[in-house]
Amino acid sequence: MKKVLIIAVAALAVVSMTSCGGSRAMKSDVDTLSYALGTDFGNSLKRLVNSLEDEMNMDLFYKGVEDALAENVAIEQQEAYAFLRNYMNVVNPQKALAASTAYLAEIEKQEGVQKTESGLLYQIVREGNAEKKATLDTDKVRVMYEGKTRDGKVFDSSYERGDTAQFALNQVIKGWTEGMKLVGEGGEIKLWIPADLAYGPRGTRDGSIGPNHAITFTVELVEVIPTEAEAK
Repeated sequence: MKKVLIIAVAALAVVSMTSCGGSRAMKSDVDTLSYALGTDFGNSLKRLVNSLEDEMNMDLFYKGVEDALAENVAIEQQEAYAFLRNYMNVVNPQKALAASTAYLAEIEKQEGVQKTESGLLYQIVREGNAEKKATLDTDKVRVMYEGKTRDGKVFDSSYERGDTAQFALNQVIKGWTEGMKLVGEGGEIKLWIPADLAYGPRGTRDGSIGPNHAITFTVELVEVIPTEAEAK
């Protein structure tokens, strides 16, 4: 599984640092450099694994690292790079898009779920005040929200931070811009957002959302701040 690789790398780091006495072992610039390079590698690896649709073969992954360090690889570097470029730029995004499309098709079948012309899926949990809705892209909203990937992993949550968040609707992803106009102040809505209304074929920089991934949000609309009110 994807998590296996991350856990394995983390476990190796913990064992290594424990055997050296943890952070107290970093008594020189070389120690700090070594650990910093390790954490940088681990973070990069985590972003990569999160973006993959296929599960990795752990035995071959470790074998590849070992062979590269020994300068005795089974695939020439140029061939390996060409394969990786094609896989990451073409194959993986196509697989992600197909998986996201299938996921949204199943969600659309659920009772109470509606679909807009853009492809946004939504469900009104609580209508809120119909007289107090955002209507302009420049309107601001104050919300409590939780965002999840299609496999249910939370990637962002104001609930975890314990405070509301405030956004102008022209400063967020398209799915939010559209979705926040569908519910009134005091209401709650669930959004299932296709990739083209979210983070597209690139995903997020931190790797928490992969390329062409559909995502979901549960949002409580605490307050609508109309553009004209903001200008006063």
